[in-house]
Amino acid sequence: MEQPWRRRRLDIGIALALFIAALAVYNATLTPSLSYESPDGNELITVAYTLGLAHSTGYPLYTWLGKLFTLLPIGDVAHRVNLMSAVLGAGSVAVLYLLLRHLTRPDRPGEAWATRASLLASAFTALLFAFSRTFWSQTTIAEVYAPNALMVTLTLGLLLRWGRKLEQGGRSFLAPFCFALVFGLSLGTHMSNLGFAPAFALFVLLVGGRRLLSGRWLLGAGSGFLLGAAQFLWLPYKASTLTDRMMLRSAPNTLEGFYRYTLGAFPQFKFAFPLAAIPDRIVIYLDLLAQQYSLWGIGLGILGMWVLLFRRPRRFFLLVGMYLVHVWFFIQYRVFDLDVFFIPAHLLYALFIGVGTAWGLLRLGRWAARGGWRWASIGVLVTGMGLVVVHQVRANWAANDHSEDTAINDFYAHVWEVLPEGSVLLGRSGVFGYDMFYWRLVYNVRPDVVLPHLPTPEPRPQALAGRPIYTTMRLDMPQAGRGPWALPRDLVPPDAWHIPILVGGGGAGLRERPGQGLVLYQVSRTPPDLVVTDAEPSTRVDASLGGLTLVGYDLAESTVEPGGLLHLTLYWRVEEPGRYLIVTALGDRTLETHELGFGNLQRYVRERRPPREGVVVESYAIVIPSTLERGTVPLQVGLASPWGAVSQTGVVLEEIAVR
Repeated sequence: MEQPWRRRRLDIGIALALFIAALAVYNATLTPSLSYESPDGNELITVAYTLGLAHSTGYPLYTWLGKLFTLLPIGDVAHRVNLMSAVLGAGSVAVLYLLLRHLTRPDRPGEAWATRASLLASAFTALLFAFSRTFWSQTTIAEVYAPNALMVTLTLGLLLRWGRKLEQGGRSFLAPFCFALVFGLSLGTHMSNLGFAPAFALFVLLVGGRRLLSGRWLLGAGSGFLLGAAQFLWLPYKASTLTDRMMLRSAPNTLEGFYRYTLGAFPQFKFAFPLAAIPDRIVIYLDLLAQQYSLWGIGLGILGMWVLLFRRPRRFFLLVGMYLVHVWFFIQYRVFDLDVFFIPAHLLYALFIGVGTAWGLLRLGRWAARGGWRWASIGVLVTGMGLVVVHQVRANWAANDHSEDTAINDFYAHVWEVLPEGSVLLGRSGVFGYDMFYWRLVYNVRPDVVLPHLPTPEPRPQALAGRPIYTTMRLDMPQAGRGPWALPRDLVPPDAWHIPILVGGGGAGLRERPGQGLVLYQVSRTPPDLVVTDAEPSTRVDASLGGLTLVGYDLAESTVEPGGLLHLTLYWRVEEPGRYLIVTALGDRTLETHELGFGNLQRYVRERRPPREGVVVESYAIVIPSTLERGTVPLQVGLASPWGAVSQTGVVLEEIAVR
């Protein structure tokens, strides 16, 4: 008979191995620093360091955990908070394995093959979840979803442990206290965990019955939950630090504001679809589920539910209740990044897959034993399951590898160098402005440069008076001034020109949006010399690229360093009117994409009326990625489709030495 201490030691060893394997992959694909891959990750990083208040619902536990990770002597502050997602995400994989062992452990401990089936199924399913597309994506960036997965697994594990004690007649005060404490704390990584409460209550009632009326248990669970939820006192304490216009509308410094910042946050997203749209929303969810586990995984999950219903009905109602409530709520949630909100549902479905896999392995093993080739079947199964995991890693690696996403850091390293003394730097405000705010709040970079939209969401033109003005966003476009994170439209003169001087890539988060990279503009009342009649490029090209002709170019350097600058001037003749996106690349690495004239051409033609035979001149500095490999690579210029970043046609200018 398997000894309990040996079983626990084996499980802990396997859980630790799974943790190390997952962490190794997550770390290899980890985002080095700031990134646009997460819409609000840059804010979460900065708030963790400064111990401020994040956007709704506040995420106090995440903030405190992030602060601990910022103390690590590894990389920069942003890298450390990214690493927290990797570490806690890997931790959730280890705890998921232990949960699966609890659910698939044989009823008769002496049956060796049943134990092996449980071990194999639990480890396999934990890895399947670890390297699923959506969950993996959240372990490489600063976001709440990977830490929340750990909190969900810990909460569930402590609940099942309490349930086992109740089934054995235990009367421990500590078990309900620990479960409820972690449940209350989990709200600090995502408030939606509160939706699991009905399933938790149902499970405890099924297991404990009338015994739960004992004041001892009620006191333990109630005090634990209140202690965990007390973290939200952080919100009114830190409400004065908010500078986000949208968050200030529901600042948590009153009872009404506290509710709107937490349970009442984002009402426009909740239950946003009519009942007639629910079937379509279910199809969307099923497609997202299939992206994680494929159709065979969905089938194994259905089998696992069936097995749980008849073998462990109390746990069936717990897990299915959690799963259905979570899916039902979020299929009616209107957000652009819907997939990440289903991570707890994907985690729960992994439990069903694990149970179904263990049941299948057990039946297969018993059948193989009758033929006398059980050990051979074990070898085949281990090999096959290993190949499935390897396929999962290979299939999702490229989509989740952000190890070279240094675009923000590379860009701002030069921004702070080129800005003149006492200048003004503008950009997005609120949650989405922390690609800029991070440098001031964490490292106090260039304190002489004024960031008027950092202390207030409503900066006034007087704050800019008499100073050179630069911006990372155009303030003269029709959409300027719109939206909760926009700057006031009257902040700069309406007739000011936005002249590009520094261009960087958009990072991984913008790789599907050509023309949306990082640009530093100088705001000027004087128009640029955008169209000339006497163009004299130092190198003549005269290459036809669709409706454009590249007349020639000027290149200030033929040797660059990774993270350096390439000063380029392009001369274009427009043969056919249209919208053109220009792509610049070094080898197969796209450096930047931009609209011809950087958004100034139409206005320039309308107001300055240059001759038709004029040549469009674009002169700017391009940021070279710091992760670019050294060697000699061709500098290419071409055109891109407005709907994709793939170059349609291009021309090689000359070879560039990267040293």
